[in-house]
Amino acid sequence: MSAFGIIGYNLKSLLTFQGRDSRTTFWTYLGALAVAYFAVSMAFGSIMGGVMMLDLVRGAARHGDASEAVMLATIKTRMIWMMRGSLWLGVVLMLVMTVLLAASFTRRLHDSGKPGWITALVATLQLVAVAGTIGSMETVTAALEVIDFQHPEAFQEQVQAQRFTLQSLISWVPLLMVAGFGAFPSNDGDNRYGPEPDDD
Repeated sequence: MSAFGIIGYNLKSLLTFQGRDSRTTFWTYLGALAVAYFAVSMAFGSIMGGVMMLDLVRGAARHGDASEAVMLATIKTRMIWMMRGSLWLGVVLMLVMTVLLAASFTRRLHDSGKPGWITALVATLQLVAVAGTIGSMETVTAALEVIDFQHPEAFQEQVQAQRFTLQSLISWVPLLMVAGFGAFPSNDGDNRYGPEPDDD
């Protein structure tokens, strides 16, 4: 089956939690989802960055020789707007990816003889990570509102301190579980979840 055939098969099987999928089928689909995720993120970042620059140019043209304070205030406002947009996009993409991957991951678990309830555990951890992202929005926004462009190292220290929180660690757990369980070898022959997939 071609890569496009595998993607089509998985999209048609979003509600099929029975049966088995080989590693090849699973990883091809997961790779396609990762490419789509990064493409959407990059497009969003490029559009938001372009809007921010256009806004700055228009503001400078409108106000003539705008003071540095006015320009910095505009930059800060746009940075907050971009950060909120990026965080909400991340939330939406995480939820969409969870839905798109759930059945495929369950079939991959079945192929290696693992129970499908592991998918529910991964999805729950992903929802906890999403809730943490939503909860951190105010903290990030508050940090941006008081950023001092003369001393950006203070903001950088705040961001670095946030990276190693429990919330950040939890957000990696579902990804590591999907990668780990997705790499398990297939059971040879039929197992309790069905016949062995043709490809692997």
